[in-house]
Amino acid sequence: MSFASRLWQAVDAKGSPAMIGLDPRLERLPAPFRDRAAGDSQAAADALIDYHRALLDVVGPRVAVVKPQAAFFEVLGHHGMRALADAVEAAHRHHLLVVMDAKRGDIGSTSEAYARTYLDPTSPGFPASDALTVNPYLGEDACEPFLRTADAAGAGLFVLVKTSNPGAGCFQDHGTPPLADVVADKVAAWGAERRDASGWSPVGAVVGATRPDELAHFRARMPHAPLLLPGFGFQGGDADGLAAAFDAHGHGAVVNASRSILYAHEREDLQHLADWQDRTAVAVDEMTAALRAVALGT
Repeated sequence: MSFASRLWQAVDAKGSPAMIGLDPRLERLPAPFRDRAAGDSQAAADALIDYHRALLDVVGPRVAVVKPQAAFFEVLGHHGMRALADAVEAAHRHHLLVVMDAKRGDIGSTSEAYARTYLDPTSPGFPASDALTVNPYLGEDACEPFLRTADAAGAGLFVLVKTSNPGAGCFQDHGTPPLADVVADKVAAWGAERRDASGWSPVGAVVGATRPDELAHFRARMPHAPLLLPGFGFQGGDADGLAAAFDAHGHGAVVNASRSILYAHEREDLQHLADWQDRTAVAVDEMTAALRAVALGT
């Protein structure tokens, strides 16, 4: 089954396009894990392994997709990569799709190595993810290895088109047409020859959920591309204005939240709940309900 079909099947099964980011900041982990992570990198990685297994027990029944942010694991060196691999495997045990947020992109041979690392199930030493975020700035030849590897693995790509950070427009709005539009048109072209029976492409795009005024524009330029909409919650994105990303079946996008879910155990209004798992569950349920209403128009 193609990546797009697997994605919408998973979204349908959970009834929401919510995606949870795994962006572990050691100092913000729930207390039992935060205390254990205060030691060396091995202790921190061991704490992250146990934390993500427990977290996925909570979010696994509620969402379709998780998005590990590789940088927060890489900072712990080889022990962190061990923790990242375990998170990918744990997510797959929960039948979750995994979008590896590594934003890779380099000259062809280096892109090929990055693609094999994160997408190729035959690559030694690291479990394959279902999709990968890609930085296209180096050009088409730097993206081709990702496309080839994703095709062979039945995996997906999410190409950075218009990101959620405040300074994105410095480069992405530059030129006539703007650089973001040039990238969007290339995403659409790559996807046109890869659409599955459902009409969707495995080549998607990252468009910030903080930019709802631009969603209709990018959806029109990339009508068959799954959209990854980051920035929900702490970065200011909410469900309002996201409807343009979805079709009548509630397909078309997944919406990511990280800090608003991972820090839910700190929320004052949830302190009456017994433990961090219950607080996290409430935050996830709030998000999924809001997004379900937008995606399905209910």
